[in-house]
Amino acid sequence: MSDTTYAFFERLAARGYEPLLHNVSGSFRWDIEDAGSWFVIVNNGSLTVSSDTVGADCVAACSKEDFERMVVGKQNPTTLFLQGKMKIAGNLSLAMLFQRLFPDESLSGAKQG
Repeated sequence: MSDTTYAFFERLAARGYEPLLHNVSGSFRWDIEDAGSWFVIVNNGSLTVSSDTVGADCVAACSKEDFERMVVGKQNPTTLFLQGKMKIAGNLSLAMLFQRLFPDESLSGAKQG
C-alpha cells in the first residue's frame, strides 16, 4: 500500500470530525487500484474510516497515481471524473461533498496533469 494513500485515510480517521461536512451523512467507498479499498462513513461531520469492502452510498474508483495526486492537491477530483479517469457509482452529490476533504489545487499553485 502506498504511504500517501494510507496516510490520507489515517488522517481522516484521526480527525474524527470535519466541519466542512457538518450537514453531510452517508457512506463512501474508495477503490484505489493497487492500493486497496477504504470505507468512510460521514455522520453530520463525524468521520469513521475502515478497510471494509461493504456496499456504500457512493463508490469511487481510480488509479493509485491519480488518487495520490488528489491527496497532495495536484489534481482536482471533478476533473478526473470528467476525463474518465475516475469512476463514480451511486450518490454523485455525496461525491461532490467528499471532494472537500482534498486540498484545493488552486491554493497549492499546482497545475493539473
